[in-house]
Amino acid sequence: MLNYYTSDGNLDAIWVDSKAREAAEKFSSTAKGSIVLKTSQLRRFYADVKTLERQWQAASDKDAAFASILPMIKLLKAKSEYALIRKVVPQSFRDWLWEHVDAIKTSKDFRAFLLHFEAVVGFSARFTKD
Repeated sequence: MLNYYTSDGNLDAIWVDSKAREAAEKFSSTAKGSIVLKTSQLRRFYADVKTLERQWQAASDKDAAFASILPMIKLLKAKSEYALIRKVVPQSFRDWLWEHVDAIKTSKDFRAFLLHFEAVVGFSARFTKD
């Protein structure tokens, strides 16, 4: 299970730096026969996550809002599986997303994932294409 936090409970900076860079590079692997993650697919998943963030942030009761969006966060796994079967995302992206979605248990975890995903999108500009 992933741990986004340092021993003092703060977000570990590696999630928005080296771990994000490694993920972005892995999605663009050009190994023979592998699918390369296109910018449009990455942005589609990121847009889904940002929509959930806006719903969560707009609510006055953050805990209740998080509880209501958690099923939609978990639905990202099914969406990534479907995209994998359609051959529009690589296995590495599907596995990465599943691992992170499974790690989201609290709104604090969701916030950490949001920051990590934002960093992945930023680093991906170097590696992805459309």
